[in-house]
Amino acid sequence: MKKLLPILFICFSNTLYAQDFPDMRSWSLYGDSLERYIFADTAFVRITPDTKQAPIDTLLAGDNITITNITSNSLTIRGLKGPWLQVNYQKNGESRNGYIWQGLVSCAPMRRGDIKFVYGIERRADSAYTSDQGKDTLRRYLVRLKVIQNGSILAKAAFVTDDDESANFSMGKVMSGMGLSNVQHIVVVTFSGEACAIPTYDYYFALTKDNQLIRLPGKTNIGDAGVYYHGESFTFPNEKNGKPDMVIWNMIEEEATEKVDKDGNEILKVTGKRTVNYAWDAVNGKFTALR
Repeated sequence: MKKLLPILFICFSNTLYAQDFPDMRSWSLYGDSLERYIFADTAFVRITPDTKQAPIDTLLAGDNITITNITSNSLTIRGLKGPWLQVNYQKNGESRNGYIWQGLVSCAPMRRGDIKFVYGIERRADSAYTSDQGKDTLRRYLVRLKVIQNGSILAKAAFVTDDDESANFSMGKVMSGMGLSNVQHIVVVTFSGEACAIPTYDYYFALTKDNQLIRLPGKTNIGDAGVYYHGESFTFPNEKNGKPDMVIWNMIEEEATEKVDKDGNEILKVTGKRTVNYAWDAVNGKFTALR
């Protein structure tokens, strides 16, 4: 069976899991490094892990912090419950310490040169729906991505996660323009679950040379322990079989058969394939699916 983003499921010594604090997700505390950016446009630093005292400092979006401790104190704002973090930061040329609520801190830090790509969970974005069992709620999050250079916000974009089961872990990646005209970087934000059969979602954005963030088609991958596999991939212009100003989306689905290989693993058979070509309009900054 194909492996889906295995890095997401490696247990690091500093990984902090959702169950450590009720209702919180590990989206901003994931990985070996606990260096992060300030996600909120403005974040107050407190002398204690609560709001009882007046702020001792103010940090701005994109400012660097290092998380040195996770407290047992928690706070719920905009439907998000998370802990207060003890942090170290630089202010006016000196090293300082204080406390910041987790919801003001970014997920995985990303940068290219002096450009920072700062993303985080802004609030819950649940939606109601009706099924055969009656009314229910789809639990989701609003995620915001900010492009920051030398303290100035160049561009913003937002998206809503497909569900909250696939928001237990998060990571990000910045690539080149991948051969697309007028694009300087492709940004990928990934949210994933912690078990088989829970999808991994990749949300793509193009940062144009005039600093516009354009949403690209996304992709989904699901694997279920040798029983089922759904995989999606992109081919960009500068990759093998790529086409000028075109993003090629490929999908493959496989299901287990009754046969096994010499190692006793189920043999999967392909049950579906599909390809869609997306044309990139560099002048108007949009992608169009070609039929």
